[in-house]
Amino acid sequence: MSVAIALATAVAAVAAGWTRFYRSERRLVGTVKDLSERIRELSARVEAAEADVAHAVTQAEISESLLLEKGIADEEDIEAARRRFDGGDPSASSSRYLPDRDGDLH
Repeated sequence: MSVAIALATAVAAVAAGWTRFYRSERRLVGTVKDLSERIRELSARVEAAEADVAHAVTQAEISESLLLEKGIADEEDIEAARRRFDGGDPSASSSRYLPDRDGDLH
């Protein structure tokens, strides 16, 4: 009789462990599916942002070319503007934060 009780207890413990494992696995599978979907969405957003950047670069190159061709600006003007916006030659009205000019942020 005691062997039967021990066997029944062991079977119940295995069943409880299996149930707990199965529920944990289902929860983790759901989490992985959710994360996979988020990765797909973020991937699509990154691709769209890359396309936007490529388009902006193309537009900037076209604008630069037109300024040069029409004689509105020369190479030096374009380089000066590029340095100003790239941080090489910041103007006083630049909206970019510069610690030396603007002090510490709080």
